[in-house]
Amino acid sequence: MGVEILKMNSYFEFNQIEKIDEIPRQVLALAIKVVEPIIADGLPDNLKHLVVATTCPDMVSPSLGQLIIEQLHEHFSDLQTIDMVQGCAGGVASMILASQLCALNQTSAIVINADAAFKATSKQHKISSIFGNGAFSCLMRYTETHKSLIYSKSKQYKGLSEVVTVKLGHDADQIIMDNLSDMASDPRLHLGLSMNNDLAIKLLKHAENFYLEFVAASTKPDIMILHQVNPIIIKHLKSVFEKYDLEFVDVSNKIGNCGAATVGIALDLIKDKIEGKKVLLCSFGTGGVISAGMWQN
Repeated sequence: MGVEILKMNSYFEFNQIEKIDEIPRQVLALAIKVVEPIIADGLPDNLKHLVVATTCPDMVSPSLGQLIIEQLHEHFSDLQTIDMVQGCAGGVASMILASQLCALNQTSAIVINADAAFKATSKQHKISSIFGNGAFSCLMRYTETHKSLIYSKSKQYKGLSEVVTVKLGHDADQIIMDNLSDMASDPRLHLGLSMNNDLAIKLLKHAENFYLEFVAASTKPDIMILHQVNPIIIKHLKSVFEKYDLEFVDVSNKIGNCGAATVGIALDLIKDKIEGKKVLLCSFGTGGVISAGMWQN
């Protein structure tokens, strides 16, 4: 009893910062863009779940998943929708959850990860240059073949929950009142996506031990895709993992950091190489969480 990733599609905007337009409901638009080709290719009769992950939705409520259902009502109205707002770690977590649902119920599921991460950052922050906008979608289905989710693991590290923050919530009123002079010109300076570099470094120090715990409980992967944080961090992590005899995927210079969609986009870019391989997907960041799943393809 297992699961296979039947179809994948992705889209990203990066490296042409001055040409990246900002539009209302941009995260929704990204999500629709990557799922429409999957719909056009035909949906299975046993499709039961839609699992959606994002970091910075266009609005808190209705959720991104509900907005997707509204726009694609003809195809998705009967699906059980699960929204995950777990930041970067939510991308892989959504694929793990969808795999488990498919295997448990012998059904199919659609996963959508979408983030307008560039839009979410203040252009006054240096980190703005590492972010992009992007989305990933895939169709998963139950299978009785060897293909499956081999193992998954998630761990939250104490004291690192604010490594990445988006402060636009119920407590934002005090932040707004304290920074009124910026609110008209650049509200994202205080309310948008930001990253604490010191906490990020502390989280990265856990990456190798997390990997060793993961493979000790499962098996060694052939291919490893980590969250494409930025080129400097990925270069460092590549040097850490090069001793483990695996293919380490680095597309950070090409796609940027697209939040929850980043790992999925990277997977889609190498999908022609994964047949018959064990692929470890690992996302980390927001909440001080590292989440990983390994699929036999």
